[in-house]
Amino acid sequence: MKSLREITLRESNPLDSSALNDFFSDIQTEGKLNIKIRRQIDFFSFYHRLNLKFKNFIFESTKNNDGVSEAKPEVLGTATFLFQHRLLFNQVVKIALACDLRISPKRRAILNWSHFFLPKISDLQIQEKIDHFVTSINLTESKAINAFLRPRQFHTNLPIYELIHKYNLVSIHGFFPLRYQLHKNITTCYANENDKNQIIEFIKNKLKNYDFIPEELLSDFENYISKSIIYSFSRFIIAKDLKGNIIGCTHPISSGILQDYFPQKYDHQANNFRQFLKFASLLGFARRLTRPFSSTNKEQTLNFRILHFLFFDHPEVLKSLIHFSYKDSRYNEFLIYAYQPNQYEYRPPHGSLYSETPYGLFEIKKSDAPSYQSKIKISKNIFLDYLWF
Repeated sequence: MKSLREITLRESNPLDSSALNDFFSDIQTEGKLNIKIRRQIDFFSFYHRLNLKFKNFIFESTKNNDGVSEAKPEVLGTATFLFQHRLLFNQVVKIALACDLRISPKRRAILNWSHFFLPKISDLQIQEKIDHFVTSINLTESKAINAFLRPRQFHTNLPIYELIHKYNLVSIHGFFPLRYQLHKNITTCYANENDKNQIIEFIKNKLKNYDFIPEELLSDFENYISKSIIYSFSRFIIAKDLKGNIIGCTHPISSGILQDYFPQKYDHQANNFRQFLKFASLLGFARRLTRPFSSTNKEQTLNFRILHFLFFDHPEVLKSLIHFSYKDSRYNEFLIYAYQPNQYEYRPPHGSLYSETPYGLFEIKKSDAPSYQSKIKISKNIFLDYLWF
């Protein structure tokens, strides 16, 4: 095993962008769908577009297998923490969302990573005054489960992951003919300038049932949207009743705005679903899922739209919002949104062609931190936007 002196974990800088992008896009996440992610422009563009403060760390080896110093260190891993102020139990807390964790499958990377990760969490907690470290994990990713969630009784140098809440990621791929009926008294359209104040009031009223809300969103919602790179009031989709009152809204975000997703392999169940969608697309009531590679063996992107700010008064409104968002999207895009199991009204509407993937929102703790002191226990719904991508 390499000496720890030959391996370092340091904060990255703009000059590391190319090396990080190459490393990051080379390692796939595995689940029902194995996927690789590639950043556009530079590695850090994703965080800049989210308009969040962040710190990215690069895990690298400074010497080769012969113990000779390398002119260009080998990247063995990377991890990012996105900092947000969120309202929890009527108090503002600072959270660090751990994301984009990629570790090389090489033995020296796996064995040495744990020596650096916990100390870095401890340092960040002091430097950035972090109240909670959280992360989202796809519960179908067996490698992630084995690496992060298994009991740690004999490994005190590894962090503990405690479940905050489970949620489902829903993907909408089409609608069965004659089974997806829209309510005739609900009209759906893009918002205009005259709708701005009503949108703000509608969302603020809905957020009363949520916790873990971005502080800025509550204190100045108009400024929160106006200064955003990915949000715009003109891109809100709203549903209205016969009196012109807003009874639902959402804000679609195209996946390509943030980063590119390249499918690598579908498992048996996912591949059967892909084949069914291929057949359904020929009949005109669904859209195909991207093949892992084209006929010329070229990688192809998986395209979808993420539904943020998805709020509504009753499930019939959800049906109208989903239908409008789907029809307004491109021919190769499907829809994605997140909801918690107790939010029954958010279940995929009857007649929609969909799939669901279970996720968990976890708190990352040091191994010696008692549960009652650090675990987040939220009884309300969680505002999941910016906690998954």
